[in-house]
Amino acid sequence: MITLAQLRMLEAVARRGSFSRAAEALGVSQPSVSTQIRALEARYRVRLIARNGHDIRPSAAAEALMPKIRALLALAEEVEAALRAERELLTGALRVGYSTHQFVMAALSRFMAAHPGVRLEARSMASFDLLEMLRRGALEAAFCTLPAPEPDLDCLEICDEEIVLMVPAGHALAAAGAADWPTVARTPLIRREPASGTRRVFDAAAAAAGVAPITALDLGSWESMRAAVIAGIGVGVAMRGEIGVDPAVAAVRVADGLTVRHYLAATPEMRAVATVAALFDAAAGLEAAGP
Repeated sequence: MITLAQLRMLEAVARRGSFSRAAEALGVSQPSVSTQIRALEARYRVRLIARNGHDIRPSAAAEALMPKIRALLALAEEVEAALRAERELLTGALRVGYSTHQFVMAALSRFMAAHPGVRLEARSMASFDLLEMLRRGALEAAFCTLPAPEPDLDCLEICDEEIVLMVPAGHALAAAGAADWPTVARTPLIRREPASGTRRVFDAAAAAAGVAPITALDLGSWESMRAAVIAGIGVGVAMRGEIGVDPAVAAVRVADGLTVRHYLAATPEMRAVATVAALFDAAAGLEAAGP
């Protein structure tokens, strides 16, 4: 199979009329150019360079092919330039998933400020739905709430969060500041969907305490949960960092405390891709800088 390197050498010899000048222009040795041209001639049994003493010129066959060769080399240069731009993050695209917007927007903002040429597509979903998309290649990276790092993924811990009950301001549990498991057992709960990392950790802890939670409503977003809590439908299960400082709702500790971690995750193969590596750098920089 003919290579681009061989075509570059043939074009350079034809254009410069000299093996030595072609070698100098390409940054290779003259014997290397001569060897590759002879290899082409031997493979295809055709004379490509006509030699008459010191007079070096392309043969009629090579001259006829030169427009195609030069067009092919120009296209190859365009491909290489596009790939270099991707590597240097001057262009490209990155598909990211996240489960909790409160923990990721600062990292996404840092990434976008550092690499404005990269188009970012971000989707909000439950953590274990994001992991499924990540593993089948529908996402390049995902911010997920998990009990521990997934062993088959590269995971960067973003924060350690306490799982709490979210109640309306002025609720009796807000005054108490904490709820034991018997109290949780008789409280109608508003929870994220079953693929939520927060929900899975909460359910595992409840099962270990011998409690079967009462579900008043399953919801797919934190904003919907907040609205439902304020409306009096039930008590939400959320992370303390999701609630933040909100005068309309309060965070109530569960028993002696229940924690979960938030990670940026990618497959080991994708972790080496320039855009994904840059996102990890942005997230790590945010973690180092602190709140």
